[in-house]
Amino acid sequence: MISVRPAEAGDLPGLSALFASRFGHPLAPEEWIWKYRQLPGVARSMVAVDAAGGVVAHAGALRLAARWRGGQGGIWQLVDFVGRAAGRGLRPALVQLGRQLLADLPADGEAPWIFGFPSERHFRLGERVFGYRPLLTLPQLAGPLPEAPPDSVTGLPAVAAAPAITGGEDPGQGTGVWNGDSCGDWAEAVWERCAVLGVRRSAAFLNWRYWARPQRYYRFYRLRQADVEGLAVFAFVGTEAWATELWLPPAGEWYSPMLAIAADLRTAGLWSWRFWPPPGILDAAGLLARLGIHPDGEPRFVGCRGAAQGRIDPVAAAGGFYYAMGDHDLA
Repeated sequence: MISVRPAEAGDLPGLSALFASRFGHPLAPEEWIWKYRQLPGVARSMVAVDAAGGVVAHAGALRLAARWRGGQGGIWQLVDFVGRAAGRGLRPALVQLGRQLLADLPADGEAPWIFGFPSERHFRLGERVFGYRPLLTLPQLAGPLPEAPPDSVTGLPAVAAAPAITGGEDPGQGTGVWNGDSCGDWAEAVWERCAVLGVRRSAAFLNWRYWARPQRYYRFYRLRQADVEGLAVFAFVGTEAWATELWLPPAGEWYSPMLAIAADLRTAGLWSWRFWPPPGILDAAGLLARLGIHPDGEPRFVGCRGAAQGRIDPVAAAGGFYYAMGDHDLA
């Protein structure tokens, strides 16, 4: 017999073992607490347990503030869908669990679709079982961390091409690049000026998503040129830097500041960086190409699940909605 209920603190050892058996790494209790108890929004974590009380499946969902075409409010992201692979009847346990989690989502006033980031194999399962519809496919972009181009006279790296980075304090006025482990309200102001639809990049969200997350380190960068500011956040993953956030308004010239960030990342022992395509409105694709970024690795599949009773076409409603790497549950 399988029962479905909200996850409790006592489930964490069994949940961690389930993650280890399916993904090759445990789910640390502090990471579960961070995601489902400290979120600046609404979170659901549900488990399916067998007659002996063992955790055989888990499904989670996070409701975050967002704006989309024609509205703003909460949007649900599906996370941590996992079930045991062995044993009779365990796939139905995950199916039963997932359907119960999704039964009343989305609610009135929320985004008329729900999105996730499954692999192609998992997406096909979600399509058959949970009503996913394909939305878009995102290529991964990557390349080695570049160095400043050499001076035409000396042949040495042109230090002036990449401004120095200031750490620990807000740069105030003027031109430069600042790095730190967290951000202030200025970061949301940068996102607002980019005028992109998506999960709202408030200071509360950014600091929860990156500064407060256990088990991984992220570094914030504030880029300033006269009256124009940009924001970048990189995750440190082995010797690779993942650009979880990249908000560079088109009014700025960002090549030199990005070279400065690359130099800072190299100093930290990293060798390469990884991006997702920036939204077209920011026109940063040319910048990434200039930095030596190219398609690399398997694409990510984005699926959406429409509103109940099909009142709104979720694919049409999601048009123009941008997915940053920071929206990906694993980044």
